[in-house]
Amino acid sequence: MKKILLALICTVYFCCTAFAQKTDTITTASGLKYFFKIKGSGPAFIPGQLAIVDYILTLSDGTKIDATQDRKTPFAAQVPSGNMIKGYNEAILLMHVGDRAVFMLPYNIAYGAKGRAPIPPNADLIFDITLLDVKAKSLSMILDSILFAKPVTADSKPQMDTVLKTFNTLKKAGFKDLYVSEDDLNTIGYELIKKHPADAVELFKLNVKLYPKSYNAYDSLAEGYMDMGDNKQAIKNYEKSLKLNPKNTNATEMIKKMQAGGKN
Repeated sequence: MKKILLALICTVYFCCTAFAQKTDTITTASGLKYFFKIKGSGPAFIPGQLAIVDYILTLSDGTKIDATQDRKTPFAAQVPSGNMIKGYNEAILLMHVGDRAVFMLPYNIAYGAKGRAPIPPNADLIFDITLLDVKAKSLSMILDSILFAKPVTADSKPQMDTVLKTFNTLKKAGFKDLYVSEDDLNTIGYELIKKHPADAVELFKLNVKLYPKSYNAYDSLAEGYMDMGDNKQAIKNYEKSLKLNPKNTNATEMIKKMQAGGKN
């Protein structure tokens, strides 16, 4: 009984403290409520920029859904974007670089009546967001824009020579004014991995060179080799991934599967 009561008290405390109706809480026309924890001294966010943020996402009862610090990497996305929920787009447009603010998103500007696992239907969300920096573009935006000749059709082939040449040129320039993260090449690689695994492998190789201490980079490279049918290289790179992160259960399972002849 004490444990149940304590859990209830903690939940109520979190909800009250995480989003207390403070005198400086602002409510927008959409129903978004927010207040600032820290006011930054940087420039105001300009629509169309890439927002680089740290965030903690919870349900209104205090259940944590996601946090960038758990992955040890910020989140970057162009805002506004049709890929982002309405409440997130609106929140970022209210911020300056250096701001930390707490936003309460009603379900209708979050994931709606249907939700999206692990977020349940009709769920109000609380975003604790710090706007770390802004950039005009990311490496992935540039490479993705030249990956396929326009118009793109079902038979389009990746323009890997152009992609690799552009990557090398940008790298020599120190990726000046670009946001670069481990996800850039990884994301594009996974766009290609099923239909063009050899091209995906070339991108994953570059990612390993950029992030040699990333277990996830080696895990992706291993998957690319596995989809090519090169189990020897796949196992070799899964083993490298495991050395960096012994808790990478995906690598363990894939090695067992290939050793058992589950993938040729």
